[in-house]
Amino acid sequence: MKAIFISVLTLVANALIAQRIDLYSRHAPADWQNVAVEKIADDSLSTTFLIWVREGVKKHFHQTHTEHVSVIEGTGEMTLGDSTFIVKPGDFLLIPKGTPHAVTAHSPMKVLSIQTPRWTAEDRVFLPVIRRGID
Repeated sequence: MKAIFISVLTLVANALIAQRIDLYSRHAPADWQNVAVEKIADDSLSTTFLIWVREGVKKHFHQTHTEHVSVIEGTGEMTLGDSTFIVKPGDFLLIPKGTPHAVTAHSPMKVLSIQTPRWTAEDRVFLPVIRRGID
């Protein structure tokens, strides 16, 4: 009986937090500089963010989680591992843990970022900028 009660309670709790979010109607704060972040959802299995990027995000990697990125608005140049390519609305990026990545925005971007498991700031490691041809 206790197991049934817990199962029903879990279903009710999940129903209460299930939601529909219109990503196109969401806008960056009026005073955003380079990057603005809105956390949309968070549990022990994943964290979901809506992220606006005006200029870019420096090269970094995540030690313990995978990141899934869907480009909603804007264009940019993405570096993913050893590859660099243009990203545009409709593109989906799968970034496995440990994979260095960065983006330079050509126009202001809005992306949906889903990170699994739950994201923590300690997991992101920024990489040093390598300046070629300078002694």
